[in-house]
Amino acid sequence: MMALAGPLNRRILIVDDTEGIHEDFRKILVPTALANSDLHSAEMALFGSPASAVQERFILDSAYQGQEALAMVQAAQDRDAPYAVAFIDMRMPPGWDGLETIEQLWRIAPKLQIALCTAYSDYSWEDMAERLDLGDRLLILKKPFDAIEIRQMASALTCKWQLAQDAASKMRDLERTIEERVQELLSVSRLLYYDVLTGLPNSTLLGDRLTQSLSQSRRHDCTLAVMFLGLDRFKRINNGLGHPAGDQMLKHVAQCLVATVRDSDSVFRYGSDEFVVILGDIQHPQQTRRIAEKLLAAVNTPHSVAGHDLTVTASLGISLYPEDGFDAMTLIKNAETAMRNIKDCGPNDFSFFIEDMNLRAHQQQTLETGLRLALQRDEFVLHYQPKLDLNTGQVVGAEALVRWHRPDHGLVYPGQFIPLAEDCGLIVALSQWVLNRACQQARAWQRQGLAPICMAVNVSAIDFRQRDFVQRLSRTLSETGLAPTLLELEITESVLMQNVEATVATLQAIKQLGVRLAIDDFGTGYSSLSYLQKFPVDVLKIDQSFVRDLSTDSNDAKLVSSIIDLGRSLNLSIIAEGVETAEQLAFLKRHHCEEGQGYYFSKAVAAEEFARYLADSPHLQTPPL
Repeated sequence: MMALAGPLNRRILIVDDTEGIHEDFRKILVPTALANSDLHSAEMALFGSPASAVQERFILDSAYQGQEALAMVQAAQDRDAPYAVAFIDMRMPPGWDGLETIEQLWRIAPKLQIALCTAYSDYSWEDMAERLDLGDRLLILKKPFDAIEIRQMASALTCKWQLAQDAASKMRDLERTIEERVQELLSVSRLLYYDVLTGLPNSTLLGDRLTQSLSQSRRHDCTLAVMFLGLDRFKRINNGLGHPAGDQMLKHVAQCLVATVRDSDSVFRYGSDEFVVILGDIQHPQQTRRIAEKLLAAVNTPHSVAGHDLTVTASLGISLYPEDGFDAMTLIKNAETAMRNIKDCGPNDFSFFIEDMNLRAHQQQTLETGLRLALQRDEFVLHYQPKLDLNTGQVVGAEALVRWHRPDHGLVYPGQFIPLAEDCGLIVALSQWVLNRACQQARAWQRQGLAPICMAVNVSAIDFRQRDFVQRLSRTLSETGLAPTLLELEITESVLMQNVEATVATLQAIKQLGVRLAIDDFGTGYSSLSYLQKFPVDVLKIDQSFVRDLSTDSNDAKLVSSIIDLGRSLNLSIIAEGVETAEQLAFLKRHHCEEGQGYYFSKAVAAEEFARYLADSPHLQTPPL
């Protein structure tokens, strides 16, 4: 038999409405001497010796109704002296019967072992099973009582209760030991890879993380930046206020760096007063420059240390993958070199490792400043490229294309400033300007007596995702007076495939206004036919990269013809952009492409020149509005 871990709990509760029953239990379970030879012989067999039988005296308490028993069990548990066993009578009028009493007791003491005292005629076994999940905590004691059976049952149930408590205690101890060991192991690990003071990953983990980030950058063909940041004259704090003050400032700097970068970026403590930041998915040098400025500003925030409001500055060097290196160690070394160089020039500044990149970043900063002023000074203009019906040669539409008439630089084309406008938050304001001006121009041509044509405007991903995009669109149509059916929004395939459910809802709202929708650059994205059928679009626009090599690349020719067939099967209009040769035009007409645009017909021109082109096209004129 399993040894008990602690002293046996011999507390027993007798629940019966008859005083004589309580007296009988006391005689049996708290004997002053062995009552007869039969009991003596039976206990000799059960316990091994008369002495042990005499010593096994139980502690009995009495309850005369179920409600009283419930209160006593609750009080015993509150005193941390619970009962191990309860003997409960089946019938105890006028209160709860035995089964109701058991149900109530098990709600507050589910481990309590119970013997139900009953004559089987009181209730059928089926009735009891239906009312109560008997489990292994309940034994049936048949009336009239047998003294030996009661004593055996009391001994067995108290021992069983104690074994269950011991097992639960050992399990808790085991779980606690395992948890402590796991925490210990996690703490051998943190000391190895994490800085104790700041909680940041350390230089040991830097190499591994940077190598992983480089693998992702290679796979996705994107730029990665490594920033090496060293605090300027940090020894002054340690020497003047002591190392505890210096440690507080280091923790403050670490928190500022982590709070400034994106969740996808990583910050490491590299040396005593040096940190490294890894930035993934860099689009252009200006983005890196902006983050560097934010990091230096964050480090320079005042912090209360040892009763002083202290500030600290930093010098920051930047290396870029793949321009400055292909492996982790080279990029870290080059970023550190850039940091050392800029530190020699003065505090609180940053530099790229390659001077050409530094110059480009400076140029991007100048470009951004100019871009902000351009919106205020109305330096943007729209040019319009005609769209023609390939069967009749008639001009049926125009695509509005923005240009920046930059002072002292001439015309700047979208590829040079649209990505920057998106990155610095100017794209929404610029897109709204383009939409307003294009709608106004379409109405102006109508007032000149020119035939109404469809005006196409490109929509950026950022603008399309604005919550008020449809509302602004509706307001623009109302303010300019342009018929919604004469406005076509061109949205790229890749934009449409982001968050498809929200995209469909926005497209449907646009269609309710009556505006036409075109998928721009079709064939360069990754939409499936099932998604394409969900989008309430009117036009597929074949990307110019496929049109360019129609006469020399059989694959492009097959792709273009397939897109035309697909569009016709979905009852969509097809327009090919980038038409530059007669051979391309002939192929498109032969495969029944409906519309085209490109240098073969006309480049994008100013509004006045487009009006002359429209007037010379072979369609009939309409009277002025």
